[in-house]
Amino acid sequence: MSKKLIIVLCVILCVCRVAKAQTYAMGCIGGAECELKILKGWHVSLEGELRFVLYEKDSPQFDRAKVGISTDYMFLKKWVKVGAAYNYLNYYNQEDHFYENRHRVKGFVTVSQKFGAWKPSYRLLVQSTFRDERRGDYRFNPKTYMRNRFMVSWAVPRSDVKLYVSEEFWWRLYKPGDNIIDQLRSVIGVQYIFNKRHSMDVFFRADNEIQVKNPENVFSMGITYSFSGPLKFKHKKVESQEDSF
Repeated sequence: MSKKLIIVLCVILCVCRVAKAQTYAMGCIGGAECELKILKGWHVSLEGELRFVLYEKDSPQFDRAKVGISTDYMFLKKWVKVGAAYNYLNYYNQEDHFYENRHRVKGFVTVSQKFGAWKPSYRLLVQSTFRDERRGDYRFNPKTYMRNRFMVSWAVPRSDVKLYVSEEFWWRLYKPGDNIIDQLRSVIGVQYIFNKRHSMDVFFRADNEIQVKNPENVFSMGITYSFSGPLKFKHKKVESQEDSF
């Protein structure tokens, strides 16, 4: 009953946002990531993502490409994870109609705990996005946000499936005297675990601007493939002079 209630609330939330939207779009997201274990508790990850959008009365267009690298460390019995990340973005500028390069740096802390098949978590993330000043003059550069995400996942008993739902709000920090929450992100998804190293996520995501003029709402379906495993180096055995004869 609780799982159905979560799903129903997410659907109602999305429908209510559509009703208030002035601009909306549909999108699709495809991505892949590779997580490598360096030492106990320490990981390095590589990721890539492509995003396409379809705006009202327009044709589908390539919206964004992202590649990134991140590192994180888990401690306190895996309750706490801290990390940092860098992303390169090739982003379509809707206002000036050209693709521009952006660079994003992030720092984050995640706290989580398992309760049987349930796992709630909270992530605090601060990010700064730098735009290319050679392509234009920007009043605010970089743009810095503090993002707060609340997430709950449920591992379906006797299966390789995990369900999850999350809500995240973006608090802008780059406008002195006018720092407000201006974006919400809702996600509901399913993760299928093939084995201990390979998994795939299928999800629905709603990105909604609030408290801004002409808010934009983008509703996307996405799929992500993930690989995780230890980082191994193969050492070639050097033969001694005695072994070579």
